[in-house]
Amino acid sequence: MLSEATTMTLDELEVLIRSTHWFQRLGEPLANSEIVRISTLLPWTSRCADDDEMCRIADSMEWLPSSPDQPDPIQGKSLENLVVNLSRGRDLSRRAGHVYQSALASLRGFVGHPLLRYGPHDFTEVARGAAIYAARRAAIEILLSECGFWCVVMTLYGQGHWPCGILKNRKLVAI
Repeated sequence: MLSEATTMTLDELEVLIRSTHWFQRLGEPLANSEIVRISTLLPWTSRCADDDEMCRIADSMEWLPSSPDQPDPIQGKSLENLVVNLSRGRDLSRRAGHVYQSALASLRGFVGHPLLRYGPHDFTEVARGAAIYAARRAAIEILLSECGFWCVVMTLYGQGHWPCGILKNRKLVAI
């Protein structure tokens, strides 16, 4: 997975969310070499050659969640279980919900990006939903002093990329 430890406070996450130029650097190089970079979503919209590296990534990648009812592929229910077991669980849920609402508001103005559309395929809503999901998960990590995977994901969003999936070896995939 990612060896870079990311530390972030809730205030820093809120600033990141408010200042992010969502998806504006899609297809551009990534600063982190541990992340698998893809330059296009085309393999998910059409057939491609079997020897194409992008097709191999597409075949082995699990999409990161894009709706609140989807399970966390990294931590499962462990974060929720920690929140429930804490006496301040209700406050943590409320604060994470506030971050979720901030992400919704910040993304309201995002109308799409050319690399999110291929013919009749439009990944805009999936990308937006995944960003909102990640923001809430990062908030929960921060509130539980467990800043990890989702904080790294939010850092990538802050850089203008879309961390869209994860490989079986737990490497993050981003466009």
